[in-house]
Amino acid sequence: MSLTDHLPGQSSAARTFDREANTVPTARSWTRRIYTQLGAAEDLLDACALLISEVVTNAVLHGAGAQYTVVVESDLWISVWDESPALPRHREHALTSEGGRGLELLEMLAPGYQVIEDTTRGGKCVRFQPKGWT
Repeated sequence: MSLTDHLPGQSSAARTFDREANTVPTARSWTRRIYTQLGAAEDLLDACALLISEVVTNAVLHGAGAQYTVVVESDLWISVWDESPALPRHREHALTSEGGRGLELLEMLAPGYQVIEDTTRGGKCVRFQPKGWT
């Protein structure tokens, strides 16, 4: 696991995690800490925690490669990159299903989210900024 923490004057913080389920809480708490350092309000911290959990879980479950990378920009955009070229897609799910709502959550809480094919490194990046940040 590699780490580049946010320091005053930098425009981003980045951390690479092993693509394992037990890293999801660590990615969530690390991202929340960076958001706190950048002065995000409590409601944005909660939205950030929910969305990063969802996107990172998808990278772990549906991604490829041994690791994934999370980048937090100073304008509170978050990017999650993994090596899989497969793009996220809407899935049918029952009302009682525990999964399948990731894109719906992004559409609701971060309506300008982006899915970017990474033609340089391969794979893809899911990029979002929770609404409400000014």
